[in-house]
Amino acid sequence: MKAVIMAGGRGQRLRPLTDVIPKPLLPLDGVPMVEILIRQLKSQGFDDLVLTVGYRADLLRTYLGGGEALGARITYIEETEPRGTAGSLSQLSADQPLLVVNGDILTTAGFCDIVAKHEEYGAALTLVSYPSEIPVDFGVLHTEGERVLRVEEKPRLPALVSTGIYVLSPDALAMVPDGRYDMTDLIERLIAEGRRVCHYPLSGVWIDVGRMEDFRRAQKLFAADQGRFLPSPSKVKRKE
Repeated sequence: MKAVIMAGGRGQRLRPLTDVIPKPLLPLDGVPMVEILIRQLKSQGFDDLVLTVGYRADLLRTYLGGGEALGARITYIEETEPRGTAGSLSQLSADQPLLVVNGDILTTAGFCDIVAKHEEYGAALTLVSYPSEIPVDFGVLHTEGERVLRVEEKPRLPALVSTGIYVLSPDALAMVPDGRYDMTDLIERLIAEGRRVCHYPLSGVWIDVGRMEDFRRAQKLFAADQGRFLPSPSKVKRKE
């Protein structure tokens, strides 16, 4: 099966680490994040992988090559200029649902289950959601008319957030235009056209490694229990 790993971002919030190393190659306990993701995908039957690369693409190509060392086939789409979170997908076509995953996450997601649910939903696009909390830096008023009932100081409001894991049907993929384009643009267009956009609620672990504190948290979690994230060779699924 085929999957796309989006690995072209600059990782500005992780500077100075990313001044030299592209974010997907930052290591967690010695293992680059993108390698962890590739090994997870491979273990679940996704052995035909496309990496979209841009910033420091040379280092990603040098480290991963054609994927032989990881038992996968890796091809590359190189962005000569930023194309947003979906623009490079315009260079792909598919005859079955396509899994798209950001290359800077640490997760225990079951990718096969996500694709299966997408097909069960009959969706044009499925995004994976995760429960989070949004901090509010002010006192929030609870009111009844002009009367203040209470003040909640700096609450954390529950929210479902997008994880950067998507499944696109072939016709949704074909709607991505050439040029700069974001996944949110595609989602909004599909919704506006009355197409079915669904979400898959993810349990388990998901960390978007976008800030230094997230990187440290991911390092600590991965170092404490690598087996939770990396499949053993005996568990690697082989395609028939």
